Amino acid sequence: MRSNSTTTKAFLSALALLALAVWQVEGRTSVRFNAALEFEKVGILECSKPTIGKRVGPPYPLPDWENMYSKLDVQTRRIYEVVGQNPKEMHIQNLYSEGLRVGDSTHNTDIDLVVYERGGLSADTLQAVNSIGSDQVVEEWLRENNLEDWRENNERARPIPRKRPTDGKLRVVFIFGEHGRELISTEIGEYFVKLLSEASVETLMPIFEDRTFVDDVLAALDEVVIHIVPCENKSGRRIVETPDENNGQGGLDKDPNLCQRVNKRIADPNRNWPLRGGTKPWNYKSDSEDGPGHSPLSEPETKLLFRVYKSVEPIALVNVHSGMHGMFMPPDYDPIMHNSADILAQVKLQSKINDRWMGGKCTVGAGGHAVGYVAYGTHNDFVRKGFGVPSTETWEVYGNQEAAYYDCFGMFNPIEKSVLQDYVRNWTGAALEHITHLHKGLIPGIRSPPNEFSKEVAEIPNPRVCGITQAHVDAMNGLGDIAFGRGDRAERFAFVEEAMRRTPTIVMPTLNSPVSTTPSAAIGTATPPALQTGGKDTAGQLGVNDRLFIGTTKAKGPSTYSLMMGSYTIMIFGLLFVTLSFYTYRRVSLGRTGRRGWRPRRYRVWDVV
Repeated sequence: MRSNSTTTKAFLSALALLALAVWQVEGRTSVRFNAALEFEKVGILECSKPTIGKRVGPPYPLPDWENMYSKLDVQTRRIYEVVGQNPKEMHIQNLYSEGLRVGDSTHNTDIDLVVYERGGLSADTLQAVNSIGSDQVVEEWLRENNLEDWRENNERARPIPRKRPTDGKLRVVFIFGEHGRELISTEIGEYFVKLLSEASVETLMPIFEDRTFVDDVLAALDEVVIHIVPCENKSGRRIVETPDENNGQGGLDKDPNLCQRVNKRIADPNRNWPLRGGTKPWNYKSDSEDGPGHSPLSEPETKLLFRVYKSVEPIALVNVHSGMHGMFMPPDYDPIMHNSADILAQVKLQSKINDRWMGGKCTVGAGGHAVGYVAYGTHNDFVRKGFGVPSTETWEVYGNQEAAYYDCFGMFNPIEKSVLQDYVRNWTGAALEHITHLHKGLIPGIRSPPNEFSKEVAEIPNPRVCGITQAHVDAMNGLGDIAFGRGDRAERFAFVEEAMRRTPTIVMPTLNSPVSTTPSAAIGTATPPALQTGGKDTAGQLGVNDRLFIGTTKAKGPSTYSLMMGSYTIMIFGLLFVTLSFYTYRRVSLGRTGRRGWRPRRYRVWDVV
């Protein structure tokens, strides 16, 4: 006992000396940054962020592959059978990619693309999906574009011209299974395919019990073509399904198979896109779960989807994930939401869907704020700007935010069959309602004027969404006035344009470019989106992290910077207290719990979207 006490005192003394040294150095070289203070300076408003879940185990729950969840090969076979039973309205094809060879590393994969068109597949639809090109399509784009422009998100990063007219049938894409461990995502995808294959009043009424809703859905399906990728990241999913004696255990030295998020080459398909591609957060670690891959579009999963978007030219995308309850709009790389009519309308409609289908459980707003961190090189950010798709939404369909670090099944997926069934049904209903919103023209620029709210959208109360400022609220109010004919129309349009123009932005350091000036000097006003453009993204809006959102700046030299509570000093002395408390906890509870070491909750690191 005496020896342990002596060791502890020596350790704490050494830590205290380290704190003193850091304190002395910090005063000369560091830039202090207080996230809460800077958020207050630019006026980011508080939002609703429900925390859902409870902690269990260990041992942690494991998926029931026989009675509850289905393995990928079983799901794929059933989906092919469903499509085969309805050849008039459905089509499925398998697409293959080699990916980029990186040294000795190779990775190839395939995806299945399901297409649904109620009433019969048109020649235009079949031509689009049957003419999806090879990886050469991606390689040609890479040769013709400067990836540095896309990383910097400057004016030279231009979208791919659209050829397909947007005044005919709407083309919508749903992506499931982008991360291996998110089993509920592919369950929803399979159910969605089955529901569409037999969509009618007789089949939908017993499920949704609302005749008006069902009629709206069927009317929308008559004019919408739906493209579904039931599982994007097949290699990561197969690792999840591979037996591992460490599944369900705690106190491990490395993640068990059930925790696999990335593909088998340890690259995240949701960080491998060109927009802000290769940019890394200030606290990025090489062994983290959000590896961007060798270079943008190096992975076969992203190459395959690029080819799909290039040929299909959708008007809307929904990327379905799990890890929390949420519905997010671009950007992922910035905590401040883009301020444009289409984005503002969509967060209003998301709030409506959240209330109806999820009982208000979801966090809604900008992905870079709502999820608690910024992310670079993401799927939806590039599809919006690179392919000019005005509606790119990320849905987080389930999450146990209190789950332990190694409870990777229970953190991302329901562990009770009845709960899974409820979530699958409700999120499928949400998907169908989203399609009705597109069909009704409730999103500006899609079957409606690009810079105006409909009366139905204007009637939705302004929601408490994440990543907005007073400028966003003013724009929503002004667009509502225009919808209801309040005041002079020209004056109200000018008011909205001015509100959008004064949307603030925050520029802060990344791993690539540490800041060399005080953060307050980096806070300014974003370039306004032209009201007539239908809500084009504002170039140059850069990002930050929720406990600390971090973006990019043009620094001329490296420096150190303090990020937690404004200084390293507070962090170090806090660490002294935490160390002593943890030592006491270990002394009391180690023998009882058998837990070896500590990990942060996964939803607090870079692993949700």
